[in-house]
Amino acid sequence: MRITVKTALGGMCAALSVAVMFLSAFAPVLTYAIPAIAGVLVFFMCVECGRSWGLGVYAATALISAILVPDKEAVGMYIALFGCYPILKFYFEKPKKVIAVILKSLFYIVVTLAAYYVMIKLFGISAEFIDQGGKYFILLLMALGLVVFLIYDKTLSMYEFAYYRKWQKKLRKLFSGGKRR
Repeated sequence: MRITVKTALGGMCAALSVAVMFLSAFAPVLTYAIPAIAGVLVFFMCVECGRSWGLGVYAATALISAILVPDKEAVGMYIALFGCYPILKFYFEKPKKVIAVILKSLFYIVVTLAAYYVMIKLFGISAEFIDQGGKYFILLLMALGLVVFLIYDKTLSMYEFAYYRKWQKKLRKLFSGGKRR
């Protein structure tokens, strides 16, 4: 794929990611789902154009979202977890399967705790729901979040398989414009 096509595709993915991130202002219950959906576009760029192009889409989306998107919790989860994970996913899958799952789980736990610490201390996001939940509420939330994160990881792998199997030829034909001159 030519560099101009990669640049255009990256711009479209970044713009679409920011548009998706804006949805968090209208649907606050999707604070985690929306950054995850935006992360799929980063994953698409990594698969199609390489991790460096995915990094560019991630950086552009993170910067623009941090400035413009009002739901800072969704932006924080995109920056800390769902935006960068599709780039790192390829590295996590190099070791054996059991070790890969352990590494992914540790990544999720460390990044999520760090992200919430930063969001609560620096950005003043309310922590009332944690205080009201009781002693084991954080552990329950982390466990449920980890399960959802591992499902998200598996879903990304399934998207990659489906992309290579069904969509890649069609998209490349679309972006190449059919015939070359």
